[in-house]
Amino acid sequence: MIEKYMALKTDFRHFLDEAGNVVELTKQAKTIFKFLSKIVSAVSENIEQPMIDVDLNCNTRAEQLSCGGSIEGKCSAIDMIEWHCDTCEASGTISNWQGSLWDKQARILH
Repeated sequence: MIEKYMALKTDFRHFLDEAGNVVELTKQAKTIFKFLSKIVSAVSENIEQPMIDVDLNCNTRAEQLSCGGSIEGKCSAIDMIEWHCDTCEASGTISNWQGSLWDKQARILH
């Protein structure tokens, strides 16, 4: 049986308070945040690359959503991170990640 996955569209601010700290999360939300924050860190650190192989397996989203594939991501022209599994149909977008603690873009000092 082939499972169909819905795209996970995430506003990164939903996990953060006004000071940029992680809010209190349920166990499932912590798992999802850990997954998404690794994607943000990897993609933002290599922001100029067309596609990033994130050091993350697809099965880190949730126990019941496990395929063993690897996550790839990129930053779109509108500063949204797009990610997908290279094996199954799992995918998503992450918006409003800029300026967070997980944003690893090189800063230019003027």
